Amino acid sequence: MRLLADPVVDWSQLVDVVWTALLGGIAVPAAFAVALFGAVRASDARRNGAVVLAAGYWVLMMLAMALVLASIVFGVVVMTSKD
Repeated sequence: MRLLADPVVDWSQLVDVVWTALLGGIAVPAAFAVALFGAVRASDARRNGAVVLAAGYWVLMMLAMALVLASIVFGVVVMTSKD
């Protein structure tokens, strides 16, 4: 059975767009939420005198923000590159 849209739609590229949008729409905000969580917990831990725990949350925050910034740079590179 042939679908009506088969001659017009490139299904593999459509699937690529869908999974990329889902990944970008879920993973990037989740990473930013983890960064905020790490920042708040690091501040609380430092205020309570738990320096090692605060450092761990700070590292978590920095890793999550690095992931967010890397995804932004990757998105800009992909949008500006020509095939």
